[in-house]
Amino acid sequence: MSISEEKKEIRSEIRRRRLQLDDEFLNEVDKELPQAVFSIDDEDFRSILKSSKRIALYRASGGELPCDGLAESFMKKGKICCFPRIEGENMVFCDCKALDESCFKTGAFGIMEPLDSLAAVDPETIDIVVLPAVAYNEEGTRLGQGKGYYDRFYAGIKGKKPFLLGVCYDFQISSEIPVEEHDITADVILAIPTAEDDDEEEE
Repeated sequence: MSISEEKKEIRSEIRRRRLQLDDEFLNEVDKELPQAVFSIDDEDFRSILKSSKRIALYRASGGELPCDGLAESFMKKGKICCFPRIEGENMVFCDCKALDESCFKTGAFGIMEPLDSLAAVDPETIDIVVLPAVAYNEEGTRLGQGKGYYDRFYAGIKGKKPFLLGVCYDFQISSEIPVEEHDITADVILAIPTAEDDDEEEE
């Protein structure tokens, strides 16, 4: 089986499992994620978070780990939050002061993204990227959706690179993730336990 076929199978399985997570659980994760992030025991992350001015996040879809609550927490702490918008084959990030229609519209792939009227920010001004993924291996190497937007975005930053905080559910971490040279690696991964993991332990 080729690496491309392996990745396709993993994506299909992870997406299936994410869609099984119910709204009640997702809402709880959204509420609890800020405290989980602020409690990460990593000296580099804590230092960068304290001094950070602009943080990149994403709007979840398809059962992805939600981070709207995290974005709102950052905003309350005076952080500038930016979100991705697809422009052709590339992805840019735009500052958003709120998570409603004053800043967002339904964009590519049915995902909420910043309005076209919002200007793209200089990638080198982003201190932290809250990084979504389909899966990670134990070293933090990321398996994305397959379009390569984050890989190209990160590779295109010629100066200061942002700190990459990978967020996911426990079942999205696997030693069997195939790795290619262009795949980016998170500096820290925060994995959230799921109800289905608890069920498996009880069995």
